[in-house]
Amino acid sequence: MKKTLIALAIMGAAAGVANAQSNVVIYGVVDTGFIKENASDTRMGSNIDNRIGFRGTEDLGSGQKATFELERRFNLNDGTLAQEGKDWDGAANVGLKGDNWGGIRLGRVNELTTETLRTLDPFYQYGVGSMLLSTQRSARIDNTIRYDSPDWMGFKFGASYSLGENMKHVTGVAYDPNRDPGQPQPEATPANVKYAGADNDGYAVMLGYDNGPLTLLGNWSRLADSNKSYVWNLGGAYAFGPARISLAYEQTRDKGWKEGEISIRSKQQTWLLGLQYEMGPGRLNASFNYGRVKDVAWANNDSGHKDVKKYALGYTYDLSKRTSIYGIVAYSDYDDDQIAGFYRGEGLNNNGDPASYNRDSVTGVQIGITHKF
Repeated sequence: MKKTLIALAIMGAAAGVANAQSNVVIYGVVDTGFIKENASDTRMGSNIDNRIGFRGTEDLGSGQKATFELERRFNLNDGTLAQEGKDWDGAANVGLKGDNWGGIRLGRVNELTTETLRTLDPFYQYGVGSMLLSTQRSARIDNTIRYDSPDWMGFKFGASYSLGENMKHVTGVAYDPNRDPGQPQPEATPANVKYAGADNDGYAVMLGYDNGPLTLLGNWSRLADSNKSYVWNLGGAYAFGPARISLAYEQTRDKGWKEGEISIRSKQQTWLLGLQYEMGPGRLNASFNYGRVKDVAWANNDSGHKDVKKYALGYTYDLSKRTSIYGIVAYSDYDDDQIAGFYRGEGLNNNGDPASYNRDSVTGVQIGITHKF
């Protein structure tokens, strides 16, 4: 009898655990391949970010639910974390949602501007074909509360508020975002390092429409600890038959900081024209990007602007519902090696100006395989 009671208790506990986990979903992406750019060695890298995540809900009754998400992103080719110091780089949040009022999440969440605008890029802002990215882009943001409305006949609204980290003191290279263009940065002293100006809270708003063949969206956002830098964009897409055409415009005002880190003060404008075309079990992706950067202390061109044009073409072939192979080629034509360094993340040189890249045009080829689970 005692053994029977113990067995029943164990079975009941196991059933309780199974029931508690029934609303938890484990998901992920594993992706890798080869990337070759001119004047660079071939390297292994992903097209879609590798990740493993846990997403769950608990029914609270009356149409209300508790939610959570934890997502770790990593480099498949060597097993390292995608972002150093972030164990849960993809997401780390908890929240509530209701059938009639939408949902609220708190913690680390997707940034609204990035999450929505990337849907207009045929390459989803991944790989060598990605659209040109603003210096104020941040795919995910910390210390944030985010609200997402329900779908009202295709209309959606989103808003977020992020707490700054009180970064009123910085260390390292002194940086004065208000200096005269072309003049070297001042030496680091207590006077110019103290209260650098990057300290501010962040917020964003999004209005979108997605119903049938038509998609429209608009965003305005300011990252926390960015000296009140901001980004706004507008765009839309229209699908007909096997094709989907997208168009977007984005403007960025970078005041010299991004999330408390020194960046390059600039004004950026970006245009995107994209095409997706279903071809049998796969998709043809193509895009044209045009970027213009000004108000940067370009050497020998202090008051002018510099441009870049980018062309990308790719094809994804679905081997199954979860596994696909892809090939992408992209060509970027920069005005010169300085704006190439600006877009390729070379950072600042010793004078605080954008560092140069050793080429004024780059051709990239990428092939690989993706599996989703």
